[in-house]
Amino acid sequence: MISIAQNGSIILMHDAGGDRTSTVQALRTLISQLKSQGYELVTVNQLLGKPAYK
Repeated sequence: MISIAQNGSIILMHDAGGDRTSTVQALRTLISQLKSQGYELVTVNQLLGKPAYK
């Protein structure tokens, strides 16, 4: 997944419930690797330049 990341990419991760230990660890790794490659992580609202849906 990280090898195909590019500016403007949206990474969607589904929460299946239950024990989320592996998900949390995967996110830590994913975020760390993306930041080390110079990516800035923003919310979808920030990316699209639109306010959150209410």
